[in-house]
Amino acid sequence: MGCDISAPIESEVVARVGENTLIKEDIINLVPDGLSKDDSIKILTKYIDNWALNQLIRENAELNLSVDEIEEITKLSEKYYNELFITAYKNKVAAVNSDTIVNSSDVIDYYEEFRDNFKLYEDIIKGRYAKLSKDNFNLQEIKRRFRRLNNNDKSFFDSISIQLLNYSFNDSTWINKNLFFNKIPVLNDLEKEKIVKNMLYHSKEDSMDLYLVKVNDYKKVDDVAPIDYIYGRIEEILQNRKRVDFIKKFEKEILDNAKKDNKFQFNK
Repeated sequence: MGCDISAPIESEVVARVGENTLIKEDIINLVPDGLSKDDSIKILTKYIDNWALNQLIRENAELNLSVDEIEEITKLSEKYYNELFITAYKNKVAAVNSDTIVNSSDVIDYYEEFRDNFKLYEDIIKGRYAKLSKDNFNLQEIKRRFRRLNNNDKSFFDSISIQLLNYSFNDSTWINKNLFFNKIPVLNDLEKEKIVKNMLYHSKEDSMDLYLVKVNDYKKVDDVAPIDYIYGRIEEILQNRKRVDFIKKFEKEILDNAKKDNKFQFNK
């Protein structure tokens, strides 16, 4: 007796609802590696139960919805599918087209033209901090290097990073002031304001640890945001604008070419 090798063998079927089947290949990749047997069974059981429930509800829906309701759902499904298909194609074409590329000069020009629209709604700073045990044997050297922080000093801190309980030396990047000082809870509000306003180096101890902080720059609420703080935001604005303009042009060209080739006819 011959057999159809393309048909799934019976052992592959793990669940069945009416004529609908769930086969092993549909669920084989659902369980992450490293899970226990019990956890794996729970995940698979939940998935299979949900699959079966959806099949059963759909069967009931097909029996109980009117013909008009089913036709409306079918139309909506086709419309949604077409929109997904078309959007994916538009995005793919736009992504590789040079008309949608934003360069640094575009961002700078836009920033200069609309800089008054980019007022800050939060205080931001550039700064660095470090937390370490106040019993560290090398405190004076650490303080000296932290305050100066040239390239050699950064290499030094890399070599002793295991001695630091918490730190950030990324002082060329703007950060929300409150997020920054949340890492240094030993400071009171007056100390924070003094450090920020005067861009100071400061050290303070609690019962166990030493905190070092240095602020290099700051901007207040309602100041114009620095371009490097909002560069990504402006870049996204321009990319979206160029993408919309390109897609409009792309759609017009498709229609014009179709009319020219008599592929699209409109009988008014």
